[in-house]
Amino acid sequence: MSNNNLYLKVPSSDLPLVTMLAEKMGWNIETNLPLMDKFIKSRPDSGDITEEEIMDEVRAVRYQKK
Repeated sequence: MSNNNLYLKVPSSDLPLVTMLAEKMGWNIETNLPLMDKFIKSRPDSGDITEEEIMDEVRAVRYQKK
């Protein structure tokens, strides 16, 4: 059986109900924070781009001619 990811925006007042339903169904619940932590941990420790290159890109976007 394969799993699918589903993202729901649930009001805070309904979160206990959704959590209880997920537990009864055997589903896993992840909030944005653990997902972001996983993403950050999967990134390389050092990038191949310099601060000057980043600023060049920022300037290119900021001052582009329309």
